[in-house]
Amino acid sequence: MKHDIRLLTLAADTLLKTTTNPRHRRILENYRRHAMLEVSGRYHEIFTPEMTVEKPFYRVASPVGVVDLDGEAAVKGFYQSLIDAGTTVMLLEHENIVVSDWGFASEALYHTFMTSKTAAEAGHEVDDPNGKYIESRMICMMWPYDEKGKMIGERVYPAPTATISKCSEEDFITLEKARAAFDPLIAESNLTELV
Repeated sequence: MKHDIRLLTLAADTLLKTTTNPRHRRILENYRRHAMLEVSGRYHEIFTPEMTVEKPFYRVASPVGVVDLDGEAAVKGFYQSLIDAGTTVMLLEHENIVVSDWGFASEALYHTFMTSKTAAEAGHEVDDPNGKYIESRMICMMWPYDEKGKMIGERVYPAPTATISKCSEEDFITLEKARAAFDPLIAESNLTELV
């Protein structure tokens, strides 16, 4: 099965077609660009003054507990750890988004591309030490935004269990493939100006 990384933002793209409230559009556009930058490994660009507040705060749950990331350095360290672990490339399926003045909430099935080493380190049983895998897990998120449509932070709550499936080499999306797909889309992305 050929995976299309550009479907990462399908829910936001679809909602943007019918959303007319400028503040809500700004939040969705910001989320869309953020997602593409994150999956492309270009996380430093998320922290521009037009996208993110000066001191973001993330709360990320995991099977081992909840981690609070307070401030830009801590959040950047988190993103770098995803790149180091080889778990930054992901697709979302069945995403539902609710947007309001405070920000948005989302629920989706996340498909994370990972090597056998990374999958094993995540606690999965893998049958091929050189194989490529996709971990699938439901995740709920809430992202607050300020009155200017800048992200204040993330609250991320993954399901405690996940499934793993083998992926062919040709269908495996690497960070380089994600960048090639998203670089032109990021370049043309715009954020609604709020008065």
